[in-house]
Amino acid sequence: MPKIIDYDSKREEIIEKSKIVFAKHGYYNTNLSLISKKCGMGRTTLYQYFENKDDIFYHTVESTLEEINAKVDIIMADENLTFVGKIKEVIHQLTKDEDNNYVFMLLLEAWLVLNRQKNEFLENLKVETQKLKGKIEKLIVQAIEAKEIKPVDSKSLATTIYTFIETFTLNRTNNNMNKEAKAESLNLLIDGLMA
Repeated sequence: MPKIIDYDSKREEIIEKSKIVFAKHGYYNTNLSLISKKCGMGRTTLYQYFENKDDIFYHTVESTLEEINAKVDIIMADENLTFVGKIKEVIHQLTKDEDNNYVFMLLLEAWLVLNRQKNEFLENLKVETQKLKGKIEKLIVQAIEAKEIKPVDSKSLATTIYTFIETFTLNRTNNNMNKEAKAESLNLLIDGLMA
């Protein structure tokens, strides 16, 4: 009797395992052999689920952004936190551990790879990152309206915070960095905005 395989769950499994491979080897040094080995399947079997390495990479980055946005949504819905507390928690969650280290490295690599060509995935990536910046901006606007922070240009501050998160991740590759001190510095910056 032939083995029945759930196509969608197998694709998700490949995407999850590919995240690890891309994080470890980067886009350029990753090949289908590394991905297939991590997935425990033949290289040609991957073609039943994805067209090529780029297709896997695009879906990996897209899945990663969806996960980030879901985390931010949970924080935004937390009624036990002030708006300033939510902003700090978003920053903390996205910079706290090594699990998120690969996320922004993948995003950076995606920008570098995709900016050389115009394609639909790049546009989707821009939309997803804009969603994340928009959520941060919404928290800032809510904090201003609740008089938790002084009036500021919310869009500019959201971009600054997002850029900090990206930079924090890139700097994490330098093992001499004190991540708690950097996070506390941003907390002080946000506290300085308090009304």
